[in-house]
Amino acid sequence: MLLWPAIAHAGAWTLPQGQLWSKVSYFTQAADEWYIANAEFGGEQGWFQPGDRRPYRFDGKYDSQAVFFEAFFGVTDRFDVGVQVPFFDQEFADATRDDPPSDSGFSDIRLFFKLNFMQTPVVLTAKAGVKLATGEFLNEDGLIPVGEGQRDYEFVAQAGRSLWPLPLYANLDVGYRIRTRNDEIERDPGDEWFFNGEAGYNLTPKLLVATKVEGLRSDPSIEFGILKNRSQIKRITYLAPTLAYTLNEHVVLEFAIRYSLNGRNFPAGHQIVLGASTNLPVLAFLR
Repeated sequence: MLLWPAIAHAGAWTLPQGQLWSKVSYFTQAADEWYIANAEFGGEQGWFQPGDRRPYRFDGKYDSQAVFFEAFFGVTDRFDVGVQVPFFDQEFADATRDDPPSDSGFSDIRLFFKLNFMQTPVVLTAKAGVKLATGEFLNEDGLIPVGEGQRDYEFVAQAGRSLWPLPLYANLDVGYRIRTRNDEIERDPGDEWFFNGEAGYNLTPKLLVATKVEGLRSDPSIEFGILKNRSQIKRITYLAPTLAYTLNEHVVLEFAIRYSLNGRNFPAGHQIVLGASTNLPVLAFLR
């Protein structure tokens, strides 16, 4: 099928029964600017407002690398189960530190369930997920731990449409994430809305170009059970032009650049993304 690179497992589409889809993705970012969390005075430049893009204080720089391992399996033609295992390696350095805080290791595992309930004229699917506190959470000043020390639950509505016979597809995901309390530090990180919109076009039977817009908006965190910490509100919007190349009938390679468009309390700049996915009829191999 011409659109296989895009919709074999994208957004609202589910897998055929017995099909296994897996992907490994590598992300890298080096940021010396961020979208500031609070209003701050910039001297002759006056006041900057939350969300303005500014250099990190004291020549700070945030370096992050991540690898995501994902797999989904088609239990039926309309019901998938999936898992995601992230690995993070991150460091924040500035002129005030001789030994920059850093942490690396496997992060919190996520489990997913997808149920498709409409195929035409639009593909509609409900997705649910849970993040387990399996990654190591280190409560140290200045350190960005690989694990968050608490559980999340998310619910996503997914809508997709293939415009066949045009080699074109579109998809929209809108979700809400319930973030539970981290009892060790008495902090509720604040629930989140998130979205992902994308459209793709096959230039050739093997080469697909796509554009993705991704975003996240969080509530304030609650500190010690009573205080809403608005400085911890998170906002980010990414634009991600993407190329996907079908290497053979089972393997797709992907390259993307995620540009940050706006945000708050988030690193600014861009991320480089490399990915490889496979799609295998597992039950056919077992017969």
